[in-house]
Amino acid sequence: MRKLALCAILVAASGCTWVHLTEAAEDVRIGYAGDVQSCKMLGTVTVRTQSKVVMERSTSKVQEELYTLARNQAAPMGATNLLPHGLPDAGTQAFSAFRCPQISEGLAAR
Repeated sequence: MRKLALCAILVAASGCTWVHLTEAAEDVRIGYAGDVQSCKMLGTVTVRTQSKVVMERSTSKVQEELYTLARNQAAPMGATNLLPHGLPDAGTQAFSAFRCPQISEGLAAR
């Protein structure tokens, strides 16, 4: 009975997301090359999460955690946008961090 309960807990935990978005990171977006053409590159952010807890975790949960971790790490840099460097590999993913002009800034300059 204990083994069954332990297995159920491990299976349930393997699908959970443990990483939470910070308030500062709420405005950091994950984008694509077309989204950052008029932006200043600030650097690279590389993040890692567990892709396996006893068994492989859901790809979407791992990606969600990587995005959250990257947004959290990029916010203190002053980044507004992140551009992924390809797909995650074994729970690791790199992003280019950019500071992009806000739409309201462009309107104010007119």
